[in-house]
Formats: sequence, structure tokens, C-alpha cells
Amino acid sequence: MNTIYTIKTVTNLHVGSGEINFDIIDNQVQKDNSNLPIIHGSSLKGAIREHFENKWGKKDKKIHHIFGKEGDDGAGNYSFFEASILTLPLRSNVKPYFDVISCEILQKFIETLELFDNTNQHLKELKEFYNQIKNFKEDVVIFENFKTDVYLEDYKAVSKQSIKIPSLFKNLAVVSGEIFLAIELPTLARNALDDNGKSKNLWYEEIVPKEATFYTTIIKDDIYTADFDEVLSDDIIQIGANRSIGYGFCKFQRV
Repeated sequence: MNTIYTIKTVTNLHVGSGEINFDIIDNQVQKDNSNLPIIHGSSLKGAIREHFENKWGKKDKKIHHIFGKEGDDGAGNYSFFEASILTLPLRSNVKPYFDVISCEILQKFIETLELFDNTNQHLKELKEFYNQIKNFKEDVVIFENFKTDVYLEDYKAVSKQSIKIPSLFKNLAVVSGEIFLAIELPTLARNALDDNGKSKNLWYEEIVPKEATFYTTIIKDDIYTADFDEVLSDDIIQIGANRSIGYGFCKFQRV
């Protein structure tokens, strides 16, 4: 059974790349070859496993079946794919933010649905929407009408309210691939303290902001799927670092 989920960041998210770099940013998030944020499958599986172990107990047979036994060569019966970015929040003068997507990102999402879930109920309207937007010449397009000029960051938007956005999305705007790739992730300054509570060193950490959306695929067998989906869809799951300061809390939703 192939299931695709969206992952909405309820709070800021930092899943570290673990790579040494000499940039101004000390800790960067995981990224793909296009420099877009992702969550590696191993990171995703580890976070989900930890949540389920806290829920069911580490020795529960369902844990061993789904994820495999710790220290054992068995990998478990479920396969966890990396999570790719779907939308990013972009600030606006008419509302706090829009969820922005590009044609390229939408096309990749559609291809994933066709590959792993080609009977998905959203596929038809996603394809229809893509066919309407793929030839846009404008850099930023919204689908609502406002009485004033609309800007997303420094980009002026054009309204095409006659086009209906897919039911899977709300608050959507379409931007060019160039603009999407140019969106800078927030960087927060962190302060390391010594044993006496004094400032020791200032360092910088990159985050994926809250209200961003990823999507991922999980391939399951027919055992424990109902129990797994119930927990995954109902709970808030923490992914990545800095749990103690509220980072990484995410909401999964089956597409």
C-alpha cells in the first residue's frame, strides 16, 4: 500500500544537514540538488519511530514490524521516502502570508502521485490546475481579488480569480521557478552559554519556517496500517533538533 502524506510545519523546523561549511550560517537544513529544503528518509523514519515508541513502547511488536528491531539487520516492513517541499510561506501586504508554489514543484508532486497513488482523488483537479498555470508569463499570480495592489515580499502579484485552486490547497499563490528557488530560508541567531551562564559564542542556524508544507511517500504492507495511520494523522510529531525550544512540531495528513 502506497500512501502519500503532506507534512505541515506547525513550528519552525531544523533538520540539520550535518555538513561542515564555511558560510555565515553555522547549521544549515537538509537540502536537495536544487538547494531546496528536504527531510531525508532516514531522518523522517527516525522521528516517526521515536514518536511511535513513546506511544506504544519500544518493545511493541508493531514497532518491530513497521520499523525493524534496533541493532538488527531487519529494516522493517514499511519504507520511508524523503520529504520534498511543496509550499513555502511568503509574506504579503494584504495578509500575513501566502502559500507559494511553482509549476515545477507542482509538476513533481503530480508525478509522485502518478507513480505511487495514481487513483488519488486529487490527481484530476491538480492536473487541470497545472494545465491552466503552466504557461503563465507573470512572476507572481494569486487567485483572490483585493482592492489594493498585492505584493509578496517585493514582488507585485497579478490576480486571476477566475481560476479555481485545487481543494488540497488554501491561500495559494503561484510564483516562477526562479523566484521559488530564490526564497531565502530564515536564519536565527543562537547563543551558546558557558557553565556560568555567560555568553560564550553567537552562532547562526537556518530553519524551515512554520506553515511550510512538505510531502512524502510511505510504502506499507497490510499489517497495522489502520493503527499507524490513526496515530500519524491525529498526533503532532516532532522532527529534527531543538525540541526543547519548540522546533520541529509537524502535522501529517494523508493526501
